[in-house]
Amino acid sequence: MKKIAIGIDFSKKSFDATIKRRVEDDFIELDYSKFENDEKGFKAFLSWVRKSVRHLPEGKGRSSWIFCGENTGICSAALSDFLASKGYDMWLESALRIKRCSGIVRTKDDRTDSRRIAEYALRYFKSDVRLHEPDTPAYRKLRSLFTLHNMLTKDKVAKVNQIKSGVLDAAPMAIRVAQRQLDMIEAQLKETDRQLESMLRDTEEFSENFRIMESIKGVGPVTACCIIIKTHNFKYMDDARTFGNFAGVVPSQVEQSGTSVDKERRVSRFRDRETNSAISQAVNSALTWNPTIRNYYDRLLARGIHRNKAKNNCKFKLINIIMSMIRSRTTFDIDKYGKSKKQWNKAV
Repeated sequence: MKKIAIGIDFSKKSFDATIKRRVEDDFIELDYSKFENDEKGFKAFLSWVRKSVRHLPEGKGRSSWIFCGENTGICSAALSDFLASKGYDMWLESALRIKRCSGIVRTKDDRTDSRRIAEYALRYFKSDVRLHEPDTPAYRKLRSLFTLHNMLTKDKVAKVNQIKSGVLDAAPMAIRVAQRQLDMIEAQLKETDRQLESMLRDTEEFSENFRIMESIKGVGPVTACCIIIKTHNFKYMDDARTFGNFAGVVPSQVEQSGTSVDKERRVSRFRDRETNSAISQAVNSALTWNPTIRNYYDRLLARGIHRNKAKNNCKFKLINIIMSMIRSRTTFDIDKYGKSKKQWNKAV
């Protein structure tokens, strides 16, 4: 159990920090301050924390401390890496989870947010919490290439829609300029995808997992890259149901209350859209080229299931196959994964 929590509310240029101490069932605020979100601010912040708690019995050992903040991406990455490199326990938590656990909040400012985060850390920290680990240089490079791929894809779609809409037809020069821009975007996208695939194949950190996923017809470099990034190369998520919930393909529980509320199970809107899109594209390809997924889809349609629900079930089946292969370190085997549940029972 942690006795001292330092709640951090991140922003781009600065961050607010509040120190709270657990005294039996109460949480007592010890100090508050604000720092610049840079190397100089990080050192000043750590010195301030040590000075604020050194008179306490818990202040003598860092094992009873927990630093906690909302996972805000690039704004929280630098300080989190700094603290982890110094050997401190840094916990990056979902902002939505902290908000849902904070009850009714009538005041919204940076200082109040840092207080809420510190109290959340003291109240909900458990030994199985996943502490922050700095990303490897190869992972950061792969993530940057994947981000660039998504940016260029959106630019390409936007430019194609501009040309097709007819708004530029009155000026031939405008059409030529737009077409040149589209050609440049396509060339950049092609080069980005080439580097992305080359990195997946040649980097020891990713090559084995990519080889396993690539063996499934329908899973290409972009889909494999997305899964590797979202799961941190399967360190943070290696369970099919957990990843399925993250991607938004696992139906939530039935909503029922009295006689007025009675809804069917449906997938949640709280999902990672990039992952859901990548899995959807993989399934669309697998329905054409992968007989395992196609046969499963046809069986669902034969049972009268709507095609959208059947396709969503195929997404989860594909995730199950991927996670099973990663755990067993084997490539795709149609004799193993192509059997239905009924066929498996007969085989047993």
